[in-house]
Amino acid sequence: MFKNAAETFDMEMYKRDIAIKNMSKKLMVINYANEFIENKLNSKNASVEYNKKLAVFDREAYGSFESYGYTVHPKFKKPPIDIFNLKLVSGDTMFKNSLSCTVNEQELSEEEEKEYINILVSDNSIEKAIFFKEYQFSNDEEEGKLKITYTLDNETSLGTMRFNVIEIDPYIYGTFDLQHVEIFTLSENQGIISEIPERTISDMNDLGKIRIILDKKFKFSKVVFHFKLKFKTKINNQDVYPFGLKHIHFYEADFITDSHIIVPIRANDYIEYIYNNIKLYHAGVPIDTTCDFYNIEIYSDFINNTLTGRVYPSSDAQAYRIAKNTKVLYAKVPLIWTNQANTDKQYLSLSGILFDYTVDENTFI
Repeated sequence: MFKNAAETFDMEMYKRDIAIKNMSKKLMVINYANEFIENKLNSKNASVEYNKKLAVFDREAYGSFESYGYTVHPKFKKPPIDIFNLKLVSGDTMFKNSLSCTVNEQELSEEEEKEYINILVSDNSIEKAIFFKEYQFSNDEEEGKLKITYTLDNETSLGTMRFNVIEIDPYIYGTFDLQHVEIFTLSENQGIISEIPERTISDMNDLGKIRIILDKKFKFSKVVFHFKLKFKTKINNQDVYPFGLKHIHFYEADFITDSHIIVPIRANDYIEYIYNNIKLYHAGVPIDTTCDFYNIEIYSDFINNTLTGRVYPSSDAQAYRIAKNTKVLYAKVPLIWTNQANTDKQYLSLSGILFDYTVDENTFI
């Protein structure tokens, strides 16, 4: 009984210490978030005109999909596996720590390394601490550039752990860009980490809460995040870049093949023509493409979960006038796109689609 009581007391003191540290970090996050919002409101560039032709995925979206933050992506067949956080029968999680971490290619002290690795810990773990730091860059460093590298220490125990989803949740949305993520793998023959990344994902600007869906599963060996910090303030006449992440999680997931989303396209007047050219916002990166290429279908009615009245998009080669008077069209967007030429797949993680239409019936006359 005395032993159990002592262990319980130690655990409660441990939780108390983490709570005290987290409280000071929370106040730091709140203060910087308020400053960032105030700067945005005072900036002339902050007044962005709302584009009504941009279809976003809100409560009016239907279909078979998952949502995370402002993004949607293919629906999970079953809850994904967090490769570094093992769920226990008690409901708690155990973090499988077999990683090392460097920042800007510099080795860290044991305490600093623990802070960065803690980003990967599940949010409901008692070991979870808030990661939020104030960065100052020296003259020999590129200002605002932050490179965080996670490398697997024990390839024997965790080298077979695979992932195809990277989930990122910042504390203050829009304060930094994720310039690219590099995914390295182990050599099949020699068991060493490749010198050239097997996959690179690039150009995710003004990052918010997001899931990056990869086109295949990778064995975890080394992953490098290249951040560009954009929000800075001054402390004692020195430039300081606040930066923090709630978590980065690596998941192994399987998806439902028929994943799709149905989203309304609204106009202030009757839509006469809708065009084939569109812009997909995939993981925050705009892609200029066409409805035909991504097999996006457009309909005039969506009643009782049934799409009717197929509408064909117009192009320079062919005009298809919409016969029915309607101010709302419905787009069915497949979230897993297959290249018919080589069967390659692309798993879409979308934050919006920019459609182009006209309410002027004389456009093609």
